[in-house]
Amino acid sequence: MDEAGATGAATIRPMAEADLPDVAAMLAALADHVRPGAVPLADAECLGRYGPTGLGLFQALVARRGKRPVGLCLYTFAFSGWRGRPGLFIEDLYVDPSERGSGLGRRLLAAALRREAPRGCTFVKLEVDRANAGAIAFYGRLGFRVDEHDHAMVLEAAGVAALLSPAGGV
Repeated sequence: MDEAGATGAATIRPMAEADLPDVAAMLAALADHVRPGAVPLADAECLGRYGPTGLGLFQALVARRGKRPVGLCLYTFAFSGWRGRPGLFIEDLYVDPSERGSGLGRRLLAAALRREAPRGCTFVKLEVDRANAGAIAFYGRLGFRVDEHDHAMVLEAAGVAALLSPAGGV
């Protein structure tokens, strides 16, 4: 997959094993952008273990300008019983500050959708940090809307352990 245009646009392709350190660095840059000082737990080792070069629990597209990484779209799959169709859940979308406003974020999302269309993916879901006004505006321009019926909920490791305990966490 080569999503580069004749206008000198960044090249977009599926993540390869050689990209793991750059993907980890872009995830760290995204975390710091959204919550200054935040450090994600995803490193090159776990990305390799769980990603497309390992267990395949997520997919990722990497954008490069020459050899420099400038963008990332990391996603998983979702299935909607309501829609009766699969879709994408965008876990992380990162565009280097030097590329913001260039259309790269839109191109990354479109590339992921084109890549997964043969699997029948027809919708995209994502979550945005409420304080990330730039991302909220970006997604709004693309037609994303806040779903008034959904409320994101998360069960972290301690809660998972409690749920798996004989008492069932209830």
